[in-house]
Amino acid sequence: MTNRYQAALVGLGPMGRIVAKLILKRENISVRGVVDIDPKLQGLSLSNILNLEKDTDIIVESDLASILAKNEIDVVIIATSSSLEKVAPLIRQSVNSGSNVISICEELSYPFKKYPKLSDELDALAKSNNVTIVGTGINPGYLMDLLPIVVTAPCQSVESIKVTRMMNSAKRRVPFQKKIGTGLTPEEFRRKIDDKVITGHVGLIESIHMICDALGFEYDDITEHPPEAVITETDFTTYYGEVVPKGYVRGLRSRAVAKKDGKVIVFLDFQAYAGDQDEYDSVEIEGTPNIHQKIIGGVHGDLGTSAMAVNLIPIVKKANAGLLTMKDLPVPCNTERVWKK
Repeated sequence: MTNRYQAALVGLGPMGRIVAKLILKRENISVRGVVDIDPKLQGLSLSNILNLEKDTDIIVESDLASILAKNEIDVVIIATSSSLEKVAPLIRQSVNSGSNVISICEELSYPFKKYPKLSDELDALAKSNNVTIVGTGINPGYLMDLLPIVVTAPCQSVESIKVTRMMNSAKRRVPFQKKIGTGLTPEEFRRKIDDKVITGHVGLIESIHMICDALGFEYDDITEHPPEAVITETDFTTYYGEVVPKGYVRGLRSRAVAKKDGKVIVFLDFQAYAGDQDEYDSVEIEGTPNIHQKIIGGVHGDLGTSAMAVNLIPIVKKANAGLLTMKDLPVPCNTERVWKK
C-alpha cells in the first residue's frame, strides 16, 4: 500500500513560494501546514497567496508547534534564512517532534567547520530522535559541490577541481539582483559589502569543505575572496525593465580556493551579472583522465533549489539518522513518482 509523504513548510519568501508551488503539484506529497512570520500572511489561504487556480484549504499559520502537534509530519522544509544560527531553533523544534528536516539554509550545507558545537548538538539530537537533518539547494548542495564530487568517480587520480557558475542575473528575480548589487554605483557596492548589507554568494566555503571531505583532500588553507563588482560598459536594461547606467554595477564575482603546498586544489568561481553572456555551469577535473563537463545554459537556480528540496523528501525519510550533507545521502534524483510505503 502506498501513501503520501506528509510535509510542512516554513517560510513564504520568494524561494518558499516556489517550493510551496512545487510541493502542491506533487501527488505523492501532502502539505499539512505552512508557517510564516509575516502577520500580513497569517490567516490567509495559501492558494490566494500563490495565485493558484485550484483552491486549497491550507491556511498560513504563525506557529510551527501547532502544526507538529496536530499532524505526524515526515519532513519539515525550512526556507527562511541563510544563517544556521537563525534556523537552528526551527530545526530543534522539528526534530524534537520526530520530523526530518530539509532546509535551503546555505550554512547548513556543510556546517561542521563554522559551527562545530552546534553541529554536534544537532547531530546528536537528530540521532536521538531517529531523524535526518540536511541542508540542500542548487548551490550549495549540488552544482558546486555534489556534482564535482560525482564527476570524479571515473578518475584514477584527481589533482585539482575547478567549478565555474556563470549566470545572467538579468533573468533572475529582483530580490536576487539586489542581493548581488545590480544598479548600485561602485562606491555604494563596496560600502554595502563592507557593511555586510550585500553578502554576495553564501556557501562557497561550505562547498569547498564538502569536496575536500569527500575526496580526502588535505589543504593548508581555504580562502574566500571578497566579492568583486562587475561594471557595465554601456547602459543596460534587465528583463524586468530596470535600466542599469554605464559605470554602474551589474552584478558580482565571488571566488574561493583551497591550496596545498602553494597549489590550488579546489577553485570555485561564481559569476552573476546582468548582460548577454552565455550561461553555463562547468566542472573541470585535472587528473587521470582529465574531465571537463559543461552544462550549456546553466541550471536555473530558483527552480533547481526548489526541486532539490522537494525531491529529497522520500530520500531523507529513508536516510540514516543524524546531521548529514548531500554527499552522505543516497544518490539524489527526481522523486515525483516515489510513494511512501
